[in-house]
Amino acid sequence: MRFDLYLESGPQHKRTWVSVPGLPGTVAFGPTSEQAIENTRAAISDRIDFLRRHGDDQPNPEPIELHVAEHVIERKVLGFGQQVFATDREPLTAEETARQLQWSEWSRQELVAAARAQHLTLTEPPATGGRSAAAILSHVAGAEWAYINSTLGTLPGASAALAAIEGSGADPWAALAAERDVVMSRLRAMTPEERTRLVEREGKPPRTARRMLRRMLEHEWEHVLELRARL
Repeated sequence: MRFDLYLESGPQHKRTWVSVPGLPGTVAFGPTSEQAIENTRAAISDRIDFLRRHGDDQPNPEPIELHVAEHVIERKVLGFGQQVFATDREPLTAEETARQLQWSEWSRQELVAAARAQHLTLTEPPATGGRSAAAILSHVAGAEWAYINSTLGTLPGASAALAAIEGSGADPWAALAAERDVVMSRLRAMTPEERTRLVEREGKPPRTARRMLRRMLEHEWEHVLELRARL
């Protein structure tokens, strides 16, 4: 099966980030472009396994064929995931929206499961460095509000919802569920115009609903994998 890859690199192809829009939520990294592309094979297989675990009918991707469709290289350190690719400008259908929101619900289930399974307490950062599991949960929640606000307009209640998660310490589950209910309700209520709108922003990359959902899925999945790697 062929997968089109969209790459974002810093100078000299170092620290490359790969998105696979044809399989939303798939993301891979590498210290070089070549390594990032090679890592994408396992990322695709892992993503398909995740979807199959939850009953999504996914075809056998083997043999996996990788094709670099777009590669952005800039002479500065990029914030990976910031780029807007050609596919992000395509209208998002109601069917695609419903399916990706279902994937988002499954992804949240696995994020919570990975956080609950940590050997450290939820608020304790690992000795090797990085955020605590509680901080990761708060970070993921904050990011999805930012994606929505920049694409659909301000969603009221962000400050209170995120403060509730942060203030819950080692027991954020009720606050996290309440926050997610608000987010998912807003996304399910997107109008046809919102699903196809291109939001131009002065001095910043444009935003679309397709890009918003792509980044929500990718970003959460990154942190699912981060938490799993600590187990």
